Amino acid sequence: MNDNGRRAIVWDIIERIAFRPDSPARWLGVYAKTLHMLWPEGGFWGRFGLNDNIEIPFLMLRCDYQIESVAKYSVSLLQDSPAVRCHWQNHIDPEFLSKGALHSANARYPHDQRAQLQGDIEAVLDGMIFHPRCHTHLEDLGISNVQLDQEKGGLKSHEVRIGGGIENPYVFLFHLRYQFCLVHTNVRRDERQRLIDLFESSIRAAIESPKKTLKNVNAADLFNYKR
Repeated sequence: MNDNGRRAIVWDIIERIAFRPDSPARWLGVYAKTLHMLWPEGGFWGRFGLNDNIEIPFLMLRCDYQIESVAKYSVSLLQDSPAVRCHWQNHIDPEFLSKGALHSANARYPHDQRAQLQGDIEAVLDGMIFHPRCHTHLEDLGISNVQLDQEKGGLKSHEVRIGGGIENPYVFLFHLRYQFCLVHTNVRRDERQRLIDLFESSIRAAIESPKKTLKNVNAADLFNYKR
């Protein structure tokens, strides 16, 4: 099987086991409780619902979203300040086709190519979360004041990439969690590796033992949530 064939399977698996939650309320609750682990200080997030908003004070942004299903949602990013005014929207409607909607990865990951698994997971997570293929930079919206102290490992606004082609609302919110991690490049790097390791462990267990079925990644593990 070629690279694209394997990675289509991996993409489908990751989305299915981590971003189609049986309990959206639980998933969103843990999401809210862990944002402080990646985002700069300046806000407190207790719990989110299916129709809610997230205040992002360090960017003077608000994220409004409404999740109707795992295939239908809308989201807006709004900023209203004396210097900048922006309004970015994304609508996902499953009644219309996309290239992704026409694809179904229903094969198993090839056992004889399992040495390629980590690289495949890295490539998939890059496209899904870390560097979406279709994206907008904050500076494209006129928000260019987020550069932190480079000597302390801060990031530039160009390194924030908001994905415009993300069809799953939970993937969208999760990728914002990573993209707005502006505290230090090392924190981003460590989170990237943690997620790669998490999914590799979960998927490899099923590959190595054909009788094993893939288990969902629970919200606590996905968000590295420790009570």
